[in-house]
Amino acid sequence: MTRRQWLQATALSACGSCACMAGALRDCCTLAEAASDAVRIEPGLVVIDVARVAELDRTGGAVKIVDAARKLQILIARPSKDRFVALDQRCTHGGGPLTYVHRHKHLYCTCWGHAKFALDGSVLRWPNSQQPRPLRVHTVERRGRVLRVRVEGLT
Repeated sequence: MTRRQWLQATALSACGSCACMAGALRDCCTLAEAASDAVRIEPGLVVIDVARVAELDRTGGAVKIVDAARKLQILIARPSKDRFVALDQRCTHGGGPLTYVHRHKHLYCTCWGHAKFALDGSVLRWPNSQQPRPLRVHTVERRGRVLRVRVEGLT
């Protein structure tokens, strides 16, 4: 058994695979996916009808938008009444899914809870001595009840 396998087995048997099991993060592993009828994906652009996504219709909410065929996996959060942010939803350390915790206004890796990112994509906590890699941040424009998220390289 490798060290990694032992650590994974130990964490799973002791308290689960994420920090929320230890009480560190409330609902950390649950991030709803935006309903497909509220999202339109175009080359370089994701358009979201906020009124049709309950999680984004309130401050503190967040959703993920996933399109496997286009290799798109982003997180949209609403940290304040007039602010929306969009970032890649995969941890740059190990590729685990990230979640938004409004109380701290940070993104956390749900695999181990080791990596933590600010809403500007910068690394707040990194699990090892490797060079930390920030998250890719996407430009968000709000026009009434519609969000337009620019995603570079999206086809």
